[in-house]
Amino acid sequence: MTRDRWGSVDYDTSGSGGLWGSIKRAFGGSDNPMSWGLPLYRLAGIRVRVHFLFLVYIAVEMLRASFGGSAMFMGMTFATLFALVLLHEYGHCFACRWVGGQADEIMLWPLGGLAFCRPPHRWQAELITVVGGPMVNVILFPLLFLAVLLATGSWGAVLFNPFHPGAGWIEVMGFSLPVRLLWTGYYANGMLLAFNALVPMYPMDAGRIVQSVLWARLGYRRSMEVALVVGLAAAACLGVVGIVFNQTLLLAIAIFGGITCYMERRHLRLIGQGLFVEHEFSAESASRPTKADLRRQRREREHFQRVEQILDKISREGMGSLTRAERRTLKAETRRKRGS
Repeated sequence: MTRDRWGSVDYDTSGSGGLWGSIKRAFGGSDNPMSWGLPLYRLAGIRVRVHFLFLVYIAVEMLRASFGGSAMFMGMTFATLFALVLLHEYGHCFACRWVGGQADEIMLWPLGGLAFCRPPHRWQAELITVVGGPMVNVILFPLLFLAVLLATGSWGAVLFNPFHPGAGWIEVMGFSLPVRLLWTGYYANGMLLAFNALVPMYPMDAGRIVQSVLWARLGYRRSMEVALVVGLAAAACLGVVGIVFNQTLLLAIAIFGGITCYMERRHLRLIGQGLFVEHEFSAESASRPTKADLRRQRREREHFQRVEQILDKISREGMGSLTRAERRTLKAETRRKRGS
C-alpha cells in the first residue's frame, strides 16, 4: 500500500500470498507487523486480540519460570495482569460508546493495552472516553487496598515505596497463593493508575487528557501540537529515569511514547500540507457564522473524522480490513483531491 499525502491510495493487494501472507492473515491481515494480533474472543461487540510480541514475551517468561518451579504462579500473575488491563480498556470502550462513539477492538501487548475508540469529534467526548479507563483503576484501588489489608493484617503490605515493591512483597511471601496474587493485582493496578494518570506522554491517558483540555481553548490541531511536544519532553524525562534507575520497562515505555509522538507530529504535518482543512470559526471572527455555515462546518468535520478513521484503520490493519462503505468513502476523497 502506498499513500500520497494521505490522499492517493494504491489498492494493489499483491504479495499477500505464500507463507508471509498466511502469517499476516493469522494475525489479523495487516501489512503492519506492529498491529499483528491473535484473536482471543469477542464480547459486547468488542474484539480482543493479543499482540504476537506479547505471546513471545509470555512464552519466554513462562519458560524461565518453569526452571525455577514457579510456572503456576507466573501463569496466574499473567492472568491477573490480563484482567486488569482488559478492565481498563473496557472502561475506555464503554465510555466512548456512552458519548455516542464507536469502540470495537482491544489489543493486548507487552506495554499494556490499546483500545481502538472513535468518539465524536468533540473535546468533551474525547475527554470522557480517555477518563473512562483510569476511572476503572480508581474504583478498584480502595477495594484491592482493603482486600490486601484484611487478608494480611499488615500495613506494610499496602504502604511501601512503589519503586521498591520488594518491601511489600516480603510482607505477603508467607501467605497462600491467592493472597500473593491479590497483592500482585493491588500493586499492578496502582502502577497502571499512576502511569496513565500522571505521565503526560501521548498516547497515554494523561497525555490525551492534556490534549482534550487544550482542545477546548486552542482548537483540535493546535492542542495536538502542544500535547505532542509535551509528550516528547515527558518521554525524554521518563527515558532518563529508566536509564538512571535501571528500569527497562520505563525505558521501553519512553521509547514507545517518543516514537508515537513523532509519528503523530508527522501525521499532523501531512494533513497541514493541504489534504484536509479544519474549518474553525475563531472568537475574533469579523462576522458571526450563519446556521448554514455551522451545519456545513459540522458536516466537514464529520467527513474529516471519517476519513481519518479509515486511514488509521489502514495503518493498523491494512486495506483488506476496510468495508465496502469505507472503500467508497476513501475513493471519493481521493478523486476529490485529484480534481482539486
